[in-house]
Amino acid sequence: MSDKVRVCIVGSGNWGSAIAKIVGANAKRLATFEDRVTMYVYEEMIDGKKLTEIINTTHENVKYLPGHKLPENVVSLDRLV
Repeated sequence: MSDKVRVCIVGSGNWGSAIAKIVGANAKRLATFEDRVTMYVYEEMIDGKKLTEIINTTHENVKYLPGHKLPENVVSLDRLV
């Protein structure tokens, strides 16, 4: 069992996405945290694509925080459980 701290973010609006950008960068940099940061997203369709797929592919929340790249260690999921 790892002693590293795991971090998740519930929500992916502009506030959640901004936090994911900061937390993702810090988690990757600091040895006390797991690299992966999970961001739970309310699934929405944007131009025929799932928002989770867009975020995981482009590393950008094009709806709520356009123009700001999320770190590659931030992974979006649509189910909390």
